[in-house]
Amino acid sequence: MTLAKALPMQVRLALRRTPLIAALIYCVILVWMYVRQDHFIYFPVTADESLWREKAVEAKARIIPGLNAIVVEPPVVDASTKTALFFHGNDGNAFERLSLAKVFNTRGYRLVLAEYPGFGPNRGKPSQATIVPSAMALMREISQRWPGRVTLVGESLGSGVAAQVAAAMPERVDRLVLITPFSSLRETAARKMWFIPVRLLLKSPFDSSVALANYHGLSAVLVAGQDELVGPQAGLALQKQLASRGSSTLLVLPTATHNTWISGMTDAHWDQLLMARTAISSAPLMPLQATGR
Repeated sequence: MTLAKALPMQVRLALRRTPLIAALIYCVILVWMYVRQDHFIYFPVTADESLWREKAVEAKARIIPGLNAIVVEPPVVDASTKTALFFHGNDGNAFERLSLAKVFNTRGYRLVLAEYPGFGPNRGKPSQATIVPSAMALMREISQRWPGRVTLVGESLGSGVAAQVAAAMPERVDRLVLITPFSSLRETAARKMWFIPVRLLLKSPFDSSVALANYHGLSAVLVAGQDELVGPQAGLALQKQLASRGSSTLLVLPTATHNTWISGMTDAHWDQLLMARTAISSAPLMPLQATGR
């Protein structure tokens, strides 16, 4: 008598059903993750609109009505004043990057800190389908308020937003600055969650590599050498792509992680990202060797 026949009928039936039950559980998990995926990507800090305005007054900033973007002007505003539009990461809100105002103001920029749907006082839910149109609307508003091209700056998730805007409105972009970027949020998530068909399920792919395929303008990319979230290779690959189509600056901070890059920035680093008109490469040999450069 075989072992299978020796087992009670109930046990044999249970064993036959186990793969089916496991498959059903897996499918339920996939459906749940598809429905709830935005909660795993976006971590907004919300605020009442009146409090938002109060914080702006305290910071000597202005708010663009409707979009709730924060504007910080340099001490002297004249015809030479440039505009920089900053897109923050996937958590917090725009006020958490207000400390960067001095960096931009001292270099002749007014700084506009974009806010996303579902973040700060903004209504709605964050996703690529809502964030990108909001960013486009802000670009149009900036064009109506101030002449000249805009420097787009995107950090982490914001790099994906900046890439989408640059691809759609290249004639309005003076320079594209990407800080700790991914080449594709879809590919980054797929590597992290290999056991789930992320490429099929993700509603916010933010594929910067594809979006920037025809971008030929000035660019700069900051890569954190110890980036534990997206990995340094993503930024290196994206910068290599940009450099093949236009003038692109590469800055690698060897010891920085995804969220500590700002503490390693010097005035010279900011000048590289925001002021250089020709390509500059400032990176240690190890990360560059990893990309074959």
